Amino acid sequence: MLALQVTVAAKTLILNNCSDKVACLDMKKLFNKLSLRGKLTFIITLTSCLVLLLTFVAIIALQRVSLRKDLLQEAQILSRGISANCASAMIINDPQKATLALESLSASSHVIGARLFNKSQMVFAEFYQNLARDPNIDELKAATILRQGHIFSPAYLDVFEPVIAEGETLGQLMLRVDLAKVDNVLIRYIWIGAAVFFIYSILAFLLANGLQRLISEPIKSLSLSMQMISRDKNYSHRVQKISHDELGSLFDGFNEMLAEIEIRDQELLNSKIHLDYLAHHDPLTKLANRLLFHDRLEHSLARAKRMKSRLAILYIDLDRFKNINDSLGHHLGDDVLCTVTERLNVLVRDADTLARLGGDEFVIILEQFKKTDDIGRYVEKLLRELSQPIEISDQKLHVTASVGISLYPEDGDDVDSLMQTADIAMYQAKGKGNGICRFYSADMNVNARESLLLENQLRDALKKKQLLLYYQPQFELKTGRLIGFEALIRWNHPDLGLVSPLDFIPLAEESGLIVPIGEWLLHTAGKQVKKIQEQWKLPLVMAVNISPRQFLHPSLVQTVAEVLYRTKLKPRFLELEITESMVMGNVDQAISKMNEFNKMGVQLAIDDFGTGYSSLEYLKKFPISKLKIDQTFVRGLGSDANDAAIVNSVIALGKSMNLKVIAEGVETVEQLDFLKKEGCDQGQGYLFSKPLPVAELTPLLDSVLVDNPEALTRIMGKTTLA
Repeated sequence: MLALQVTVAAKTLILNNCSDKVACLDMKKLFNKLSLRGKLTFIITLTSCLVLLLTFVAIIALQRVSLRKDLLQEAQILSRGISANCASAMIINDPQKATLALESLSASSHVIGARLFNKSQMVFAEFYQNLARDPNIDELKAATILRQGHIFSPAYLDVFEPVIAEGETLGQLMLRVDLAKVDNVLIRYIWIGAAVFFIYSILAFLLANGLQRLISEPIKSLSLSMQMISRDKNYSHRVQKISHDELGSLFDGFNEMLAEIEIRDQELLNSKIHLDYLAHHDPLTKLANRLLFHDRLEHSLARAKRMKSRLAILYIDLDRFKNINDSLGHHLGDDVLCTVTERLNVLVRDADTLARLGGDEFVIILEQFKKTDDIGRYVEKLLRELSQPIEISDQKLHVTASVGISLYPEDGDDVDSLMQTADIAMYQAKGKGNGICRFYSADMNVNARESLLLENQLRDALKKKQLLLYYQPQFELKTGRLIGFEALIRWNHPDLGLVSPLDFIPLAEESGLIVPIGEWLLHTAGKQVKKIQEQWKLPLVMAVNISPRQFLHPSLVQTVAEVLYRTKLKPRFLELEITESMVMGNVDQAISKMNEFNKMGVQLAIDDFGTGYSSLEYLKKFPISKLKIDQTFVRGLGSDANDAAIVNSVIALGKSMNLKVIAEGVETVEQLDFLKKEGCDQGQGYLFSKPLPVAELTPLLDSVLVDNPEALTRIMGKTTLA
């Protein structure tokens, strides 16, 4: 039973606590819903009212103590007098006389009654203000009666006074005083205080409502400013400081924060502008890039369609610019691009657009022209300006450009078609030589598609082993001895048959395929000549043509070293044929690379000598061992005196520089006689043998031995020389 009661009590306590917590949460939610103005008003009013209430409670408490004290003093004086009057009655043991003395208390309205006790704690006499006897008097215990002092009860005050006569205690007087007088006074004070509190609360609310504005109005102003700044993103706005207290510090901090945000916002804006500029402009030349160019071209096309006018796209590609980058370095190549940009900017009108698409490719949008001939004259002027020498780092460079032109609406009506046709025209111009422009025509598209198809097939040719080598024998003219071969590449196309190098080597050079093709050629030729040496015991040399792009490639020296290592071919049996033009772009770099080959023991020959720069100043610096006379000069021997003079000069130059001289394209006996007479060392051509596949080398090698100087008796017998 007891356990059940404890459980019920615990549950009741928990429920009460929960209800108190819920009430507190509700009050908190209600308070949180108030505005700052309402909260400040509430807090100030509540604080003021609490202070007044506490003051009033303190005053009431003090007043109660004071009234009780006064009443106690009055009761004590009264009890002493009555005690003295009752002493004689108790001496003679006269209760009636004592009662008469007590009845004198009737004059005091606040006295409830009195009792007089003797030594035996028996009631000797008593008095009651009212006829009804006070029932609480009989409840007093003897221990309480026989003492001196007083007792405060909720409704009355009991004062105890001993009755003494001649130093002897005869009994004790108990005087009971009603506290209603005190309570009535206190109630009046409470009503007066309540009225004052009510009036004060109203005044406090009105005063708090005014005072809170000192705090809420600045904060409200700050809040409105923040909303406005957040909405308008105007971080240059500043809030006005209206005080120098903590709110003033808050405003200062907010303004400082706005200043920081404004600075960062401006920095972000500048960064965005800069990034937008970088996204739409070429970082080197500051010209519009491909993205901005396409956007401007779309606008130009829309304007041309709206105004029914014409528009031209000039696709400009610098000729052989990669050679400048590879030979002189990219930093000088960048200087060349900047110079070209300056020259193009001079020629471009404000209404036109000049852009750099990347690398060495530029494009111009020409608007507002009347005739197609005007474009032709404009491009001629442009090409003349670009062809002027460029002096960079004490070097004079000649830069030319190929230009492809497409017209709207003849060659296309959108961005892609106009750019495609201009690109096709540019490649057609580049294929015709340097410094040439071409207008787009429909047949160019067919050629471009064929070229693209051929390029894709060429990529597969190397993987599918469609490339093969033919070997043209080279002979010593004086003895007729076979001294080596020149490796010539062929493409055994599955549909077209054998494709001439003239048809696919330029394409390989342009697309970059010449580098992997050249590596394959070096490995294959080196492997073949090593096989010939081992089988026929002939110290034959294999000559391999190096393309300009392959010569400039940084991996060429490593590739040659790898070929020699894998094939175990001695370096002196490998001869690399390079042209004059490919080494004149950057002579110092070319000489450095040739010196590396020379240190390896690889022989170097200048191919097509006489068709390029033919600079004797640089020729003497080249670590070469052979000059090769171009077949264009050999072909005219016997019929062209100029060709004969050139061939004679080359032979004489070779002898003076202690270089071997070989003539290519020897096809007639007359040409052979002239070359032998002038002292040419070596020769190759159809008169001796056409280029042979590997399968047809065996008969030639079986018939031509080192110890058989009469191997070419049949050919030599046709000459008029002994």
